[in-house]
Amino acid sequence: MAFRVAAVIWTAIALAVIAIVHFSLAPQFDLVQTRLEGGFVATVGQLFRVAAVSSAVLAVLILVRPRRWSALVVAAASAAGLALTVASTVMPIELPFGLPTIPVGPWLQLRILAAGAEIFAVVGSLMIAGRRRR
Repeated sequence: MAFRVAAVIWTAIALAVIAIVHFSLAPQFDLVQTRLEGGFVATVGQLFRVAAVSSAVLAVLILVRPRRWSALVVAAASAAGLALTVASTVMPIELPFGLPTIPVGPWLQLRILAAGAEIFAVVGSLMIAGRRRR
């Protein structure tokens, strides 16, 4: 029981770190526009804010409802975020759905912090999903 509570807490903290990093980076990317699938134009800052809000919502969800289904939702979202972070940082490839490749800059340390937090969120949520409640 104590291990499950610890996993819930560290997963929520990891998601909060992800949200803070994305909120702090968003203003720096408000002028960088991208055209997504379907012709929708958005700024990278807006995409960062969407990621931050979704991480905050998932942190609340895992704290309020630490169930298998919520943990799997968190694991899937965090794994997708980790994949996009790594892909947009180290691979100069065309990202899916028109997502932009974000150049490495002075914010690299924050991206590494977010990637580490996403790893913690994936591991913690999978541990929550794998543990049976007693």
